[in-house]
Amino acid sequence: MPPQPPRKKSGGAALLIVALVAVVAAGGVFLFVKRAQSGGAEPTVAAPPTVTTSVRPTAAVSTRPAPTKTTTTAPPKPVQVNPATYNATHRLYKTGAMRTVNCKQARTGPGNGAQALAYFKTIKACLDRAWPRQVAAAGGRFRSPGLVVWGGTFNTPCGSGPGRSFYCPTTHTIYMESPSVISFYKQNPTFGRMVGSFTVAHEYAHSVQWMTGLGEAYEKLRYDATTDGQLVLSRRLELQASCLGNVFLGSNRASYGITGYAYQMWLYDVNNSGDRPPYPRDHGSTTSHGAWSRAAFASRNPSSCNTWSASPARVS
Repeated sequence: MPPQPPRKKSGGAALLIVALVAVVAAGGVFLFVKRAQSGGAEPTVAAPPTVTTSVRPTAAVSTRPAPTKTTTTAPPKPVQVNPATYNATHRLYKTGAMRTVNCKQARTGPGNGAQALAYFKTIKACLDRAWPRQVAAAGGRFRSPGLVVWGGTFNTPCGSGPGRSFYCPTTHTIYMESPSVISFYKQNPTFGRMVGSFTVAHEYAHSVQWMTGLGEAYEKLRYDATTDGQLVLSRRLELQASCLGNVFLGSNRASYGITGYAYQMWLYDVNNSGDRPPYPRDHGSTTSHGAWSRAAFASRNPSSCNTWSASPARVS
């Protein structure tokens, strides 16, 4: 996550100061494989999990009379698609601008564990309304991901440790760490709201990647990649998640209230999120993160988020 922004001065707009490079506002699915690191003395607040599920539609079954003569033929060979080509030419980029769902922030900010849970659930409900059309148009099957909000340490099929927010494809669930967002909110309520909103939108975008096949293609590419190659692939995945998260925030900026000072705090967040030592270069620099985030927020279109065909310099 980014460092705390400078305090808002009375009588004028807050001055945005580029701070030290910080960890990205959301961990993503691969954060949990890193060495666990403590985030310092943060409040530990546990909140009860809540998981949303969806029901698969029952396919219609038709019957027809058996033919009088049976001809046996070999089944067609499956078409092998290069995963790099698959991600670089994905149908998601042709689904058009996201339509606003007139999403509004929860009235109460993430001031404690229970309030953080309510805040995250509110924005997730908006995401559940915003993404189905795009996912279906991209050839995927939409399934609302689960949501678990926790404090302290976590233990999931995707890993365990402290201080992380991430999406786990094994459980199709977003795991939101609340203490850091609560801490941000207590120091600067507007900034805390923007950090919390962007983090949920980023992690939800990871679930979109797996619902549309982008995530599985990434895993295939990563399997045979070198260590440096894996870091490049991870940066493409994470920068795309930030980009897609900001497609949603941009499409709902008016109703969600990302204007004025809130817009300045959102801008500070995306421009100051990124890799920093001792973390590996797996999420992208603050320059790259800000560039993809700003473009998505302005366009409101997944076409702005094709990190897989971008030059290495754009995903540095």
